[in-house]
Amino acid sequence: MATGQLFSRTTQALFYNYKQLPIQRMLDFDFLCGRETPSVAGIINPGSEGFQKLFFGQEEIAIPVHGSIEAACAAHPTADVFINFASFRSAAASSMSALKQPTIRVVAIIAEGVPESDTKHLIAYARSNNKVVIGPATVGGIQAGAFRIGDTAGTIDNIIACKLYRPGSVGFVSKSIKMIVVLGELGGQDEYSLVEALKQGKEPCYAGVPMSSIVEQGYGVGDVISLLWFKRSLPRYCTKFIEICIMLCADHGPCVSGAHNTIVTARAGKDLVSSLVSGLLTIGPRFGGAIDDAARYFKDAYDRGLTPYEFVESMKKKGIRVPGIGHRIKRGDNRDKRVELLQEFARTNFPSVKYMEYAVQVETYTLTKANNLVMNVDGAIGSLFLDLLAGSGMFTKPEIDEIVEIGYLNGLFVLARSIGLIGHTFDQKRLKQPLYRHPWEDVLYTK
Repeated sequence: MATGQLFSRTTQALFYNYKQLPIQRMLDFDFLCGRETPSVAGIINPGSEGFQKLFFGQEEIAIPVHGSIEAACAAHPTADVFINFASFRSAAASSMSALKQPTIRVVAIIAEGVPESDTKHLIAYARSNNKVVIGPATVGGIQAGAFRIGDTAGTIDNIIACKLYRPGSVGFVSKSIKMIVVLGELGGQDEYSLVEALKQGKEPCYAGVPMSSIVEQGYGVGDVISLLWFKRSLPRYCTKFIEICIMLCADHGPCVSGAHNTIVTARAGKDLVSSLVSGLLTIGPRFGGAIDDAARYFKDAYDRGLTPYEFVESMKKKGIRVPGIGHRIKRGDNRDKRVELLQEFARTNFPSVKYMEYAVQVETYTLTKANNLVMNVDGAIGSLFLDLLAGSGMFTKPEIDEIVEIGYLNGLFVLARSIGLIGHTFDQKRLKQPLYRHPWEDVLYTK
């Protein structure tokens, strides 16, 4: 640990007076930072002993619970930070007890209302014994990419937006009524950027980027999506790929499920929003909604080292169609031009296309079974977005897993296809088309 540095990636703490949420937030931060060991070594809950189950990423772990400060320090000699969530009535006594333990180096006191005389006594004892007291009445502290005390810096979304999950140059900013105080030697151009930030006032921002900068620097739709969806500014080849996906998926003619529903609704005299929503509601596993599933299955198979044969046959045994493979019209000798354009762009601009190449190998195998089992646009976008996330260096592994899990990629198709569905609505209204009635012979039904 560097001289004067309080925390590092190996720092561990003892947490006094069990509070589930701040402990879990510390563990979430640990996992986001890629720490190998949780930062909470033990919990002190006077009068109780045992274990407390919490999550470290997706893995459930059991953290020891001790009935006294002395027992906890003896059981965890490498834990040198004491995080005190006791009430103001008992915070001083428990903090002093912790400071007297030879293994404790830093004590953070969260409680407000600790008497000033007690605070002075704690600080004096800490100074004379070469120890550190943070607080009382503190939100804690944070070492970017290393260690977090309790609820410091708020939610995980805020930590990601502020890039506190990775090491970097960090100053401390505290806002008073009419003054902003910046502690730390910034140097370079940082002081000037701070002045510019003060000039902007209440100008709207996307993930911290002012609206004026977005316009003046020529940001495109892909750049705006990267800020609003991913909370960071991605490299230009990434945002260009997003824009290409939107352009290529905006429409696929009037006969596909979404467009058909939108047209029928518009011809029934409904408004734009109703017509648009009726089309969007058809998006799912059979129509345009397989991008996330394609990414999930391709990623899992590639990461586990499965051959295309092993992957496809294992899916067959489970009775699951391979997402991203198969088309009602396209064939091996008549491939989807959109897929070819996306792959061509990626091969030229992406630093790595390992997931795409794996998907191509899967397609090669499925084509030996049937000529219509070609890669569709869902499979192309799903595999290539994995390459974008993994190859850009802008995302951690947990972030990539989360993006795929919660549906970002299907969101791209929803956004793109909305453009085409709105166009179909306007077409029907401009052409003053009457109420649609479907031909009897095209409907399978029983009396």
